[in-house]
Amino acid sequence: MLAGIDVGYSRTKVVGSGGRFSFASVTGTVDRSRFGMNGREPGVILTEPRAVMIGDNAVRDSRHLKRREDRGWIESEEYHDLVIAALSELSAASWAKLTVVSGLPIAFYDKDKGALKATLEGEHKFTRDGRRAQTFTIDRAVIIPQGFGALLSVCLDDRGNIADPDLANGAIGLIDLGGKTTNLLSINRLSEVSRETESVPMGAWDAVRAVGRWLSENCPKREYRDHEIEAAIKAGKTRYTGQPVDLTEPIQEALRPMADQVIAQATQLWNGAGQLDAILIAGGGAYLLGQYIVDEYEANGYPAGFVRVIDGDPIFANAVGYWKFARRIAK
Repeated sequence: MLAGIDVGYSRTKVVGSGGRFSFASVTGTVDRSRFGMNGREPGVILTEPRAVMIGDNAVRDSRHLKRREDRGWIESEEYHDLVIAALSELSAASWAKLTVVSGLPIAFYDKDKGALKATLEGEHKFTRDGRRAQTFTIDRAVIIPQGFGALLSVCLDDRGNIADPDLANGAIGLIDLGGKTTNLLSINRLSEVSRETESVPMGAWDAVRAVGRWLSENCPKREYRDHEIEAAIKAGKTRYTGQPVDLTEPIQEALRPMADQVIAQATQLWNGAGQLDAILIAGGGAYLLGQYIVDEYEANGYPAGFVRVIDGDPIFANAVGYWKFARRIAK
């Protein structure tokens, strides 16, 4: 079995022949609803190697949550639980052997790729609620820089073959807007240009925290969890004491300086980007900042289409690219 998995600070994404799945990168205590009439699914609950609720249902139901944002989390129990929960979405088989491609932020890549490879490779025994025990053996884990997967998602087809020769042979700038980091990659003929590549310690969670501060001041009688704020930002609104609350103004106040900083960093790093054939935007933050960045570039004289958000779902771009690369190297 082949899988591409992108465990981000905000959401975990996994892609394989069994489909694509995404859930909040959160683990929590197993606190089940005792009654309900809407038939909602219980989500992913692991009973072994430890009892935890995973993802969006944990945000909703768990009394206590764990969500980490430090480099060391790739060697933690929480990270391992997110990985096996994601892989269990691809298959209910009692046994499977896998090749997995994943990624790391550019700033951590050189020092941490060995640790992530060690976390992923080997035998993983687990039990998911409602299923038989499962054993997945990852006999090969390949780690590539985050953002590079996003480019591969549009350069390769589902068999891992080159699908877009112009992008594959071109000079591309890639803005990967993550939860905590923004990766700026310069790629020429599918090879990194290291002097034009860096990570910026800023991401979508900065916007979540800024809007969260506004909500604390203006909606003091309600406690919002981080992923609830993220959902409210995407919707542009929330509810408080039964009334709708328009979040347009605090969202814009949070996003505008972030987008300006990304543009400033990219302009400095890529020296105006005149040597590039295109700038692509991916990652979960593309929903929040992507169009603003596109508009700013075009307002400053760049041709329409030179800067664009990756087609399809930019949240899945890295995971899709990882899976397509897994298909390529498995030939």
